[in-house]
Amino acid sequence: MTMKKLWDALWYNAGKGPSDGNNYWRRFTRGHYVCVGLGLFLLSCAAGLAALFIGAVTSGARLVDLWPTYWQTPLIVLLNVLPAVLLAAFFYFLTGRAWAAFILSAAPVILLSVVDFYKIVIRAETLVASDLGLVRELADILPRYTITLSGRAYLAIAVLVGGTAAALLLRGKLKNVLARVLGCAVSLTALAALLFTVYFSDGLYDRLVNAAAGEQVSLWVEQNVFTSKGFLYSFLHSVPDAFPSPPPGYSDSLAEAVLDGCEEAPIDPEKRVNIIAVMLEAYADLSEFDQVPVYDRVYAPLHELEAESLHGHLLVNIYGGGTVDTERSFLTGYPHPREYRSPTDSYIWYMRDNGYAAEGLHPGDSWFYNRRNVEKNLGMENFYFLSDFPGASTDDEFFFRTLSALYARRDREKPYFNFSVTYQNHGAYSDSATGDVAYLAREGMSAGSYNLLNNYLTGIADTSLRMRAFVDSLREDDEPVVVVFFGDHQPFLGVALQELGVNMDTGTQEGFFNYYSTPYLIWANDAAKAVTGGRFTREGGDMSPCFLMARLFDECGYTGSRYMALTR
Repeated sequence: MTMKKLWDALWYNAGKGPSDGNNYWRRFTRGHYVCVGLGLFLLSCAAGLAALFIGAVTSGARLVDLWPTYWQTPLIVLLNVLPAVLLAAFFYFLTGRAWAAFILSAAPVILLSVVDFYKIVIRAETLVASDLGLVRELADILPRYTITLSGRAYLAIAVLVGGTAAALLLRGKLKNVLARVLGCAVSLTALAALLFTVYFSDGLYDRLVNAAAGEQVSLWVEQNVFTSKGFLYSFLHSVPDAFPSPPPGYSDSLAEAVLDGCEEAPIDPEKRVNIIAVMLEAYADLSEFDQVPVYDRVYAPLHELEAESLHGHLLVNIYGGGTVDTERSFLTGYPHPREYRSPTDSYIWYMRDNGYAAEGLHPGDSWFYNRRNVEKNLGMENFYFLSDFPGASTDDEFFFRTLSALYARRDREKPYFNFSVTYQNHGAYSDSATGDVAYLAREGMSAGSYNLLNNYLTGIADTSLRMRAFVDSLREDDEPVVVVFFGDHQPFLGVALQELGVNMDTGTQEGFFNYYSTPYLIWANDAAKAVTGGRFTREGGDMSPCFLMARLFDECGYTGSRYMALTR
């Protein structure tokens, strides 16, 4: 056989050899398909690896390249490359041509990773499947940004162009109809089976921890968790969240009928008050536990405020962390909050519809819990972070001073709503040493437990004093103002509290309450009491944070939205 016959058999005349009894054409035809398959496999692997590399940047105080960390967990690499390979196989059997299969499989994989990269850089937010329904919003947002092509964007172009050129060399069309039908069925079945058993599995996703990435970035941040496992795998894992399923027995018509039976009313302009809501980081009243020998002065400011406020306990669904659950339940009234990646109905929107200006403050990083984007989606006009105040700190001295400044500079032509979150008292609390000031008696507890509790109470004592000082500054305000304070969750003090005999067993009613309760109070100055007719001085009961805003509206005499009426 000449070299020309060999070349023609492999690349040009696959399946077209003469039927002259010479079976070398058939042998080389098979060889051609092996070469095409191997070539397409390698090209699709390259596309998957390119997408993995492009999306390997995570958000935070600085951009971190996680590409090297993936190779320490080979399963991450496999889960990110395999979908590109299976897509290429499906499109090859569907079209019969290698170049078409490469383009149709590589283009969406790589282009989505590029969008994810720019979304992280511009908005500190990863791309999830539900974002694909926001194309219209993307068209509105893009003109606000100047996008500069980066090296990763050039890499995407190079892989798509170079891969297509290479795939064009894999000439010849697969004509066997039966082989193509079977190939489509097998590859599509394999892809679907992997999606439902592997990619959509919460168990595997939660177990697959990229420890190497955790050494560089905080894996408490959802965006970092997403990126640490590779873009394509995490993106596919997010697909079920784009199609939330209603609970058993849910009916659209019944829901509409129930809501139609709820009255909605605007806030009477004559009764509008300024509202300042402050969620206090890890703020719990340990003096409620008889076993904890806290000195009275620690919580004296809190108890003085409670005596002149509507007060009680929240029962939250988190412990020692997960602040955002309490926060978003309060702002939306929803018992099962999530990360809101598009404009979502909330009490903030209702108040803005009633003429309120709305803003807030958190002396932390904007990317944490994705507040930078979520607060806007819930209706905030302005939300400030530590980076907005050069030289600022995370302590409550800065927080309450800044909160007072925001209130003082508000637009007095509008009623004002502020929701802000403190950072002081955030764990962890050292058990190895403590300051010179004692906030509880030692009384036989171990050195570790004493240090842990005293360090926690050091911050709590400061927060309590600043809460009272902030309220005192508003007492004589000519404008009506209501202040809401509430804790987001209990601090992580389980070992020390159990050592003192505090019941933290959530299998008991007492232990459940001790584990999940935080204090709240709703205080009003005299001007607000006069305008609303509310008492604001009594027990307010125990409730979920999703009902706290409704409780505030009740005391102010506001009807609120239909949803708020429904929650009652």
